Amino acid sequence: MTLTGRTKTEQAYHVLRRAIVTGDLVEDLPLDDAMLSTRYGFGRTPIREALKKLADEQFINYPPHRTPYVRGIRVRDLSRLYEARHLLEEPVARLAARRATPAQLDELERICDRIDDEIAASQPYGAIEYDHQFHLEIAKSTDNPFLAEAVNRLNCGSLRIWYLAHSTLGMENTNEDHRAIQAALKEKDPDKSEALVRQHIDKSYARQMALQQLDPVIPAPSPASSPQGEPP
Repeated sequence: MTLTGRTKTEQAYHVLRRAIVTGDLVEDLPLDDAMLSTRYGFGRTPIREALKKLADEQFINYPPHRTPYVRGIRVRDLSRLYEARHLLEEPVARLAARRATPAQLDELERICDRIDDEIAASQPYGAIEYDHQFHLEIAKSTDNPFLAEAVNRLNCGSLRIWYLAHSTLGMENTNEDHRAIQAALKEKDPDKSEALVRQHIDKSYARQMALQQLDPVIPAPSPASSPQGEPP
């Protein structure tokens, strides 16, 4: 996850993205470009360009003529986020099972290897960024750029809660689902791929509910709530 070779704007973007995901920049914090420039050592122009990209990916809110601020995660956001993942990523997996190229399948396996490396090094941030890349690569494998963009934007909203779960609950066995999904895609099995993605999303939601029991940083939904918005 090196910044070497990137432009100043790209460097600022990745530094600020990490700061938001890991909580160095807390939710609802006003992101004054002078403050960020002093804090992270980038000029105001790279900071402003980075903030525009982070707003596009919904890490921050950027109201017109006002100071941008880090987006919060609320109760309704959490349940609806997982509802959206089910509705989007399951059919994406079906398409990917039919359309993924050998090179894309190899890339998914490489990403799984990198996740294992980050877990072995006890680096939750690196692990969740590669996790994000894994789901994005599946979407890219559909050969539909609109789906890839949608999955990218949706899962940017998941990174902070993935990081919280990994940091608090640990990362043991969190990569097994990814390897199983990659194998199902390689087998060109749409039904199996879709089912494994569904199970994976449900497990992620269950980890968030377990996290709420330990440290309710996001107020937990009522017991009747489920990721798809229906009673269990």
